[in-house]
Amino acid sequence: MREIDQGQLLASIAATLHDCILSVDADGTIRWASPATESVLGWRAEDLAGGELAMLFPPEGGELRDAAMQRLLAGERVEPFVEGVVRRDGSSFKAQLTLGPVHGPGGAIGVIAVLRDVSAQLSEQRELAQALEMSRAHFDQATTPQAILDLSGHLESVNPAWCELFGHGEGWFADCDLLDLVDPVDADNVVARLARLRAGEIDSISYHGLFRDAEGGDLNLLLDASLLREPNGTPYAIAAWAGADDESQLELTEVLSLRAWDTAVVLDGDLTITFVAGAVTRMLGYERDDLLHHLSWEYVHPGDTGAVVEMLERLHEDPRRSRDVVVRVRDGGGQWRSVEVTATNCLADPDVQGYVANLRDVTERVQSEEALRLSEALHRAMVESTQEGILATSPDGLVIFANETAADVLGRPVELLSGEDPVRLLGLHGEARVDTDGVIEVHEVVYRRPDGDERILRVSRRPLNSRNDRLGVLVSVADVTDARHAESVLRSRALNDPLTGLPNRYLFTDRLETAAARHERSPGRGTAVLFIDVDRFKLVNDGFSHETGDSVLREIGSRLLASIRATDTVSRLGGDEFAVICEDTGAEEAEVIAERILAAFAPPVVVDGADHRVSISVGVALAPPYSFDEVVRRADEAMYRAKQSGGGRVGLA
Repeated sequence: MREIDQGQLLASIAATLHDCILSVDADGTIRWASPATESVLGWRAEDLAGGELAMLFPPEGGELRDAAMQRLLAGERVEPFVEGVVRRDGSSFKAQLTLGPVHGPGGAIGVIAVLRDVSAQLSEQRELAQALEMSRAHFDQATTPQAILDLSGHLESVNPAWCELFGHGEGWFADCDLLDLVDPVDADNVVARLARLRAGEIDSISYHGLFRDAEGGDLNLLLDASLLREPNGTPYAIAAWAGADDESQLELTEVLSLRAWDTAVVLDGDLTITFVAGAVTRMLGYERDDLLHHLSWEYVHPGDTGAVVEMLERLHEDPRRSRDVVVRVRDGGGQWRSVEVTATNCLADPDVQGYVANLRDVTERVQSEEALRLSEALHRAMVESTQEGILATSPDGLVIFANETAADVLGRPVELLSGEDPVRLLGLHGEARVDTDGVIEVHEVVYRRPDGDERILRVSRRPLNSRNDRLGVLVSVADVTDARHAESVLRSRALNDPLTGLPNRYLFTDRLETAAARHERSPGRGTAVLFIDVDRFKLVNDGFSHETGDSVLREIGSRLLASIRATDTVSRLGGDEFAVICEDTGAEEAEVIAERILAAFAPPVVVDGADHRVSISVGVALAPPYSFDEVVRRADEAMYRAKQSGGGRVGLA
């Protein structure tokens, strides 16, 4: 396998990354910028070289950034932070700023700044916040009294229905514990149950007892409370519902614009300048007489004479070929400029009789790329400062470079990643080739680490090219497990009952609204709603335990799911209330489904070896004839009539 220069490889990696990467010296001056700078900031990389880092940020509020750079140069670690960034056109966006040190012989001599446009990510977060605001609106508008408590039982938030129930204004509850509302006779019982809930021993409680209103009167209420958990399972709050009817849960988460001066000078065999094109004088700031008949050596940097001698030797070896070299040339102001020289041996040409050297000023390009080509430490700092794992492969597809982040993400030491095939390692079978036009492939894969831990990874692959060569493929790996799990948890919390896993009242309402819209577009048979309530469920909770009651409720949910059609929706509305939506259903068919549900509860529910006889009352209502706005209420009323008739039966609206 062809050996690839490590500095060239790292330079190509940094040039390929889509984040804006800046090399900044200790005084805050930009020394180099990556090619992505133009797409991210609107500045060409060469235009930024020599400018101040502060020009990329709003004039106010730079204290955090300045302090972070000073801490980094002092040897401290600085975590990424988000800051407003200003593009060349004056528009602004939010960027995640990651700072990494560039080490010299005596310590940190500069900073690598990686700017990643996170506007889209922040927009997603705003959308999540809006969703939470909508959830809060549901909370405030709910007719069922609801409250959010901290783990100590202190009331953090209550809705208007809660205030109305207890007869206090919202401000009164700011310094109130739940126990302040409980009749003293029942206080010890409530304390014990909240303690078990707070400890995470159980996920919910259902308590029926006496409470006190604002005037000291007794309130005979049913209180349901559920534990709210973080995505990692840590409890953080308690949601509570009070009243005769239970409501569902609420879960409030971016040449050188080179001036192509094709100039020419002609040198005789002694390298004396015999001709100067007018563009040379403009480029270097000399008058023509300042150059003519002077030895060219007078203008070439002493450190570059060896390169010029080598070029002349090659021109003599093969006079038919032109040769290129970049040398430092002193301009009219006494400053050294980098000049690309393309020389041709025309000594034998009678019309020329000398060396023709076409010159191009590449000073800015050399200044901006010099560190990238010559300093492996700088390149490594760039790559290691990114927030993603980086794998670079050779043209044959095997890893030849991996950064420490990749090792952390994949759970393998850097040295063991060398020689691996990332297509096989990451399970990207069938995707062994990357589009040579630079199209980025993005995949999400489930990756099993050597320790057995499964992680969700976002993998992007793009060609890795140097200026004149194809080096291989750049693979970026990011661990998005926590983000995906958090999204899943948020969706589940918003739409599903945590105890049974069934759709909650919000999702039930959404499904019913969808059914109504579908029926309006294409009228056909009706939609039936079955309202289900467990008969005498309080006896299970009071006679055994709430853990037993929870187990019974889970089994009820399972039996309901087994009794309905694949197109039907069963949800837990709260407490021991469930509901089923049956679309494209007539009255007779709805009744058959209800009877099938009743029959499902003929066998007892077995919990810890004990039989529990469970019966249910079912109310059935159809839309039409009832409107979709009233069909649930009608089914509820029918259920209560069935319950008043002894339970264990179906009531029709």
